[in-house]
Amino acid sequence: MDRFKSAKIAGIFGMLGNVFLLVIKITVGLVSNSQAMIADAANSAGDIFASLMTFIGNKIASKPVDNNHNFGHRKI
Repeated sequence: MDRFKSAKIAGIFGMLGNVFLLVIKITVGLVSNSQAMIADAANSAGDIFASLMTFIGNKIASKPVDNNHNFGHRKI
């Protein structure tokens, strides 16, 4: 398995795991009226965004060589 495929899988699992955590934390935070749990849910939302940026960056970096990028897009 190449590094782009494994990074893609890691990004997807990261997003799915953090969506699960977000739903659980926001539910528990709202039911128990816990501001700390709601704040932690917001942190999980930030983690989802970071995983999404990893996924997008990996997709761009995996593009092949073209006329403007002699060595490919790996350093994106």
